[in-house]
Amino acid sequence: MKIAVVNLKGGVGKTITSVHVAANLGRVAPTVLVDADPQGSASEWSAMCPDLPFSTVALGVSTIGSRLPSATAGFEHVVIDTPPGDAGIVRSAVKFATTVLVPVQPTLQDLNRLRPTLELIVGAGNDPDVLMVLTRVRSGTRSAREAREVLTQLGLRVLSSEIPLLEAYGWGFGAAPPEGHRYGALTEELMATARAAS
Repeated sequence: MKIAVVNLKGGVGKTITSVHVAANLGRVAPTVLVDADPQGSASEWSAMCPDLPFSTVALGVSTIGSRLPSATAGFEHVVIDTPPGDAGIVRSAVKFATTVLVPVQPTLQDLNRLRPTLELIVGAGNDPDVLMVLTRVRSGTRSAREAREVLTQLGLRVLSSEIPLLEAYGWGFGAAPPEGHRYGALTEELMATARAAS
């Protein structure tokens, strides 16, 4: 599976999602996390935790498109953590991916700013599976339900798995993600979706 974690808006949980998904995939098959963000957060995370069950490659450069095939050769799974705002890098990641995972916070602002990301995905010249995942969901509120309804009405596929707003995710930077829980369910759903598409 080749997964690009994409949203041109920052602060939606792309790096946390990328690291957790890569960790879950890496526990079952050779996996590489491509840090395509010039800020290098995923690479820094990996440097702080050498026991992560995946390899990490830093490719936050404009030539990422030509370098991805060789950088990811030999790995069964590839997860690409993309930057906010850099359309060129994001487009290259989308063109390489078989699945594009779009983390979205259930707020009106986030839903309103989703259009540029969707337009970039459509215009990338690829036809990946595009899957939305709601992140930073506040327990006991109706925002996630309403966001899911809005996304579904737009014809977008929204995964059943949701990622709650938990301090543990924010304070887990530099540590190995635990097995299972919400990101475990998300990874299983991604793999099931990929099997159904193949």
